Amino acid sequence: MGVVTKDIMVVYRDAAGRTVKVPASRASGVPLTGREAVWAPSRHPSKRSIATWWWSATTGRLVGCRSLQRLTVAMLLDFHPQVVDFQAWSARLEWRERGREKSLVPDFFLRTAADTLIVVACPPAAGPTTRFERQLTVLREVCQEAGWVLGAPPRPPGPVALANLRWVARYRHPRNGDAAVEGKLQAAFASARPLLEGVTGAGLPTLTALPRLYHMLWHRRLGIDWSVPLGPGSLVGPVGSEPQAMRQPYQAEDV
Repeated sequence: MGVVTKDIMVVYRDAAGRTVKVPASRASGVPLTGREAVWAPSRHPSKRSIATWWWSATTGRLVGCRSLQRLTVAMLLDFHPQVVDFQAWSARLEWRERGREKSLVPDFFLRTAADTLIVVACPPAAGPTTRFERQLTVLREVCQEAGWVLGAPPRPPGPVALANLRWVARYRHPRNGDAAVEGKLQAAFASARPLLEGVTGAGLPTLTALPRLYHMLWHRRLGIDWSVPLGPGSLVGPVGSEPQAMRQPYQAEDV
C-alpha cells in the first residue's frame, strides 16, 4: 500500500538558515540546490562506512557524500555540463506510515541547464533492497506532488575511464587554470595528436602544461578517448570519445 502523498512533509532551510516544513505540494519552487544541509551522517561503531565531501567545480561548494560510492556519483554529476547546480542533504522527507514516524534524506538534488530539479537516491552498494524500493515509492509520490523528477544514480563508466576521470578531477580547481597556457594548448591540439607531442609542440615545460591540460580535459575544452589509459601517447584533440555513463550523468524517471 502506497504512502499518502499529502501527509509527506518536506523539511529544508530557508535563505536565512531557518528550518522550514511544508507539504510536498508546496515545495515545487524551493531552490533546494542552494540550501544548507538539514542532515549529516553520524558515525555508528557497528557500521563500516565513510562520510566525505566533494569539492564541486560546478558550484564552488562542498557536497556531502555518505559513502565512497556516492563520492563517485558526485564526481560524475560535477563533470557533466548539463548539471548547473547540485547539493546533498538539503531536504528531509517526513511522513507517518502505519502509525510510525518515517523520514528520508535523498542523496542529491540537482538542477539541470533546462531548470529541472532532479532528485537522486543511491541504492546500497550491495544493490537495491526492499527498504530502498519502499523509499523510491515515497520519492515518486513526492516528485509527482512537487513537480520534481526522480533520477537514478549514474552507472560508473568502466574502470579505465573511471580511473582517467579521477585523475583529471584532481585538477578541476580554478587554480589549475591559466588562460595563456590554455590558449597555447588549444592551438597545439587543434587536431588530435599524442599528448606529449602536443605539449612539446606548444613550447611549454611539461610540469607547467600538464596541470593545465588536465584542467582543460575536466572542463571539456579538450577531449580524449576516455576508455584508453591516459598517458604520454594518448590522443588529445578538440573532441573526445566518452562512454555513455559519462555522457549521461543521471537517468531521469518521469513521474
